[in-house]
Amino acid sequence: MDANPAAEFAARLVIEQGPEPEKTFKLGNAPQTIGRSANNGIVINDAEISRRHAQITPQGDGYVLEDLGSTNGTFVNGIRLNHPMALKHGDSVEFGDTVRLRYWAAGMASEIVYSPADDVPTPALPPEPVPVYAEPGSLPDPMPAAPPPTFEDFAAPETAVSSNRNRILIGCGCLLVVACVLCVGTVLFLDSYNQGQLLYCGGLRPLWETALGPLGFNPVCP
Repeated sequence: MDANPAAEFAARLVIEQGPEPEKTFKLGNAPQTIGRSANNGIVINDAEISRRHAQITPQGDGYVLEDLGSTNGTFVNGIRLNHPMALKHGDSVEFGDTVRLRYWAAGMASEIVYSPADDVPTPALPPEPVPVYAEPGSLPDPMPAAPPPTFEDFAAPETAVSSNRNRILIGCGCLLVVACVLCVGTVLFLDSYNQGQLLYCGGLRPLWETALGPLGFNPVCP
């Protein structure tokens, strides 16, 4: 048996998704076009592929892939090609959304090659330590439980709320008294100023005539 069977493998593209899965296209020493038309070196009959979709060209020890202005694009490892790109062993090559191939370099196998070196026994794990349980007498004393809440604990916040409410009511009452005093003072001042003409003969005259007219009030206005 050959000690290195992978050395016999040629560079190739293998269909992983699309028409004819696992079909292999060997890559030679000349450029090959890829497309749906029968005159291409690599023919893949799928609606996502253009008639002349891409070209793969040998360069050095590998190959370069180039998109030829296809409609649905050429991708390498999910990245769309905008310029020629050198392929690496194991690269994923996609045409559109439905066709995916895998590039295997020359001399490399597409399968996992079994090696006797894989039969390495798993080292034994060290034994788990035996848990040590404390003696009953060595345990710390439990923390004393907190006493249950009393009625006073719940009543205190209510007292504070009632006190604040009383202060607000007193403040509002004081403001109301001050406002009433200011209003009465203003009316008295205007009533005495220039014989009340500013108060009774201005824009409020219809109001005074309606309210005080039945009482015989008839302001004298110039």
